[in-house]
Amino acid sequence: IRLDVGTALSYRRFCNKIWNAVKFVLAALGPRFVPRPSEETVPQRPMDRWVLSRLAQAVAECGRRMEALEVHGAVAAVHHFWLRSFCDVYLVGGPVRL
Repeated sequence: IRLDVGTALSYRRFCNKIWNAVKFVLAALGPRFVPRPSEETVPQRPMDRWVLSRLAQAVAECGRRMEALEVHGAVAAVHHFWLRSFCDVYLVGGPVRL
């Protein structure tokens, strides 16, 4: 098996970013948070609508890539959404009101 140490370290950092973002969101939600059913959830803020549109784009790209058996491209779409849209813009872009 060919294993690039740089790639393994990059994936390690990505997993750490996922872990930290999830901890941040769970702390912001608080221990008594109960999610509403998805059909009752309507994004109110423009930033919420923006991040959901970016998520929809990432899901579509991931689906296209998987259908074409381009696993690396599907992973790249997820990676890009998580780092560049969700963490770098949505979580950092202002006060979190989840």
